[in-house]
Amino acid sequence: MPKAISYIRFSTGKQARGSSHERQKQAVDRWVIANPDYIPSDLSFADIGKSGYHGDHIKLGGGWAKLLIAVEAGHIQSGDVVLVEAMDRTGRLPPLDMIDIIKPVLKAGVAIITLDDGNRFDEESLNGPQIYLLVAKIQAAHGYSKTLSERVTASYESRRTKARNGEGVKRLAVAWLTTDGELKQHLVHHIKEVFDLYISGVGKHTIANRLRASGVAEFATCSGPTVDMWLKSKSAIGYWNDIPNVYTPVVTPEVFMLAQQRQKEMKTTRQSYTSKNFLVGMIKCGTCGANYILHRKDSRPHNMRCITHHRLKDAGCVNKETIPYQVIHFMYLSTAPAWIDRALKVIQLTDNAKRKLTLTTERDEVTASIKRLAKLLAKAKSDSPELEAEYDLLNERRTSIDSELEILARKADDGVDSKSTSTFIGYEATVEHDRLAFNDPVQLTALLKQAGYSITVQPGRKLYLANSDTPWVYTGVVRKGNMTLGYRIQDDEWEHTISNVIPEAVDVQAYENKPDGELAHTMERSYKHVKSPRPLNQAGKRNTKGMTIEKVDVTV
Repeated sequence: MPKAISYIRFSTGKQARGSSHERQKQAVDRWVIANPDYIPSDLSFADIGKSGYHGDHIKLGGGWAKLLIAVEAGHIQSGDVVLVEAMDRTGRLPPLDMIDIIKPVLKAGVAIITLDDGNRFDEESLNGPQIYLLVAKIQAAHGYSKTLSERVTASYESRRTKARNGEGVKRLAVAWLTTDGELKQHLVHHIKEVFDLYISGVGKHTIANRLRASGVAEFATCSGPTVDMWLKSKSAIGYWNDIPNVYTPVVTPEVFMLAQQRQKEMKTTRQSYTSKNFLVGMIKCGTCGANYILHRKDSRPHNMRCITHHRLKDAGCVNKETIPYQVIHFMYLSTAPAWIDRALKVIQLTDNAKRKLTLTTERDEVTASIKRLAKLLAKAKSDSPELEAEYDLLNERRTSIDSELEILARKADDGVDSKSTSTFIGYEATVEHDRLAFNDPVQLTALLKQAGYSITVQPGRKLYLANSDTPWVYTGVVRKGNMTLGYRIQDDEWEHTISNVIPEAVDVQAYENKPDGELAHTMERSYKHVKSPRPLNQAGKRNTKGMTIEKVDVTV
């Protein structure tokens, strides 16, 4: 039996989200049901988001190009039919070009059936008056696309002229702009936060989760790709395409460039995820490099252990060191604030650093233009003085940028001492650390990770801070009878005895799910201190009946 082969095409990605694809597919299905003399072929061809006016569908990899190859190879044979919604789906090229891409199908004895009007075009029918109908359809399709293209071009040029003159330009709005280009003031601080969080190291999907949880209507369907689009949009710094000062900017150029720089770095960096628990991701196994995970007991943080050894035992990792959560938390609190200074340098630039960033960004753009011109010059069939002159100017500019960057690299950072050398480092860093810990633990975690902060656990209960060759050593438990009173940890010549009180773990995921306006600015912790030990009962558990408990509420 002859076969029916479907071909579907539409030119924009938006149509993929609409009804175009489904409508064309349903039309094919209805025809097959109504024509039982044909069976559906296993072959089907489609061009999703490819222009028929520019001939994208007949280029290498195009669906119609593959259909022609199938006809030539005999996979589509005489008597078969190709089903299209309308003749303009086969293309909107000029008539003579359209005849060329349809002719191989018809010459092979294959008919083209247009489902919108039920017409059948084959070699026999086109020997008669139906050839005029085919040409009329082709001319109408090409004429419509040509007119539409001219209107779009004219509209674009009109908007460019308005943009250059400082007039308002309508556009498909990003979230913070209306279609008239006006700023939505109630969204400004959210968009600024998007850039700040991303620069700090927070992932795009985590940012999207926070925006959805904010309850703002414009963010109800926000996703990671949406955040990615915003971060790349130069509308954030007032551009319309390549024309500046058209819209009111929502972030500074330096912040925008930092975001682009981080996106570039992320292409060569292993993807990381926001953990549910605060310390996870910063505590590493020194043997296999995996994360140390948090183990809970009675719903409270108890200890941390290598995730690989926990799952696979010695077959996965031989590092079986289990460290009490209190020990790791104490080491973290003792060392993390000193890293806040270098972490904040990521988002708080000096004048020298801002200039470096501006030049580096410009250098990337100049290099991309040089590569583009080099390709054009290589393809040019004759000399092009204009292209060569532009190429030489760009090379000169890149050389000039490299010279200035070299000078800036030798300069002190504006002659201002870093916070890390300030006598107030302990106070200032601790205040900033605590502010982020209580108000934004997600950003704190991301900043510290980006700065390179980590604690690595080696066999022998040795805990190494990043960039340090001297370990902290967990030396054991302080007991009184069967009662655990605390833990000992050796820091070089200093030995610390740590309380067995379990510090409150920051639940990052719970923080992320809080609606806007309910973010905690205070943290209440309830500590329970055992005042007197009690003997174990027959079940081997401590008898708590009558135990003296002191409850201490600490509000920070």
